[in-house]
Amino acid sequence: MTDDQPRGVDYLNSIADLIRSRVDACGEQIAKAGGLVGRCIADGGIIHMFGTGHSRLVAIDAAGRAATVAASHSVSSEEWPGRVERVEGLGEVMLGPSDVRSGDVVVVVSNSGINPLPIDVAVDAKAKGATVIGLGSVAHSQANPSRHSKGRRLLDVCDLFLDTGVPAGDALFTPKDTDAVGAASTVLAASLIHAVVVESVRWMSDNSYDPPVWRSRNLPGGDEHNTALRARYLDRIPELRWS
Repeated sequence: MTDDQPRGVDYLNSIADLIRSRVDACGEQIAKAGGLVGRCIADGGIIHMFGTGHSRLVAIDAAGRAATVAASHSVSSEEWPGRVERVEGLGEVMLGPSDVRSGDVVVVVSNSGINPLPIDVAVDAKAKGATVIGLGSVAHSQANPSRHSKGRRLLDVCDLFLDTGVPAGDALFTPKDTDAVGAASTVLAASLIHAVVVESVRWMSDNSYDPPVWRSRNLPGGDEHNTALRARYLDRIPELRWS
């Protein structure tokens, strides 16, 4: 760099460094999370993905697409959860249509981990007997007071929490004479959740269970393979009838 203005390649290098840092920081938790997800699926359970605001992108990307497990879905694809993430008492409303059961796994994504809605979703999911895995930034969460009336943070109410390592403010650069830029939370959270999916598939294979993985519909045999999986999980994930 010839000045203090970051370039696009600097952003890519910083993202790559953050992802590499998760190998040591989260390797053990990823393995544990993969085992929880793999066992849940092998036992007939479902993985429910939830996020508000831009974290919805992570929940959507990790379910119902090629190269993910078929026994998973995104909780609520509506846009309004992003507008009520600071409202308490809506966790049950979010989970109600998703038929969360004891033995299921609920993944809750929230970069800050301080807004009431994702926290309530995690608490209500645990009350239903589900295992809760959280994803977010510890640095961001600890840099700000909780907005929940009970002072809870997402990282405090989960069975397992994966730290993205993203700095407070969700930006990698503060160039001269401008606001901070270079958002990182979505990329890091998506990388971690797909790492968990990979680990879950390994766990299932190692434990003699055929992993139910979606194939690309744009590859030979993809439609036929996916149709069989869709029928297998339609009773727990009704949205599959429209996929």
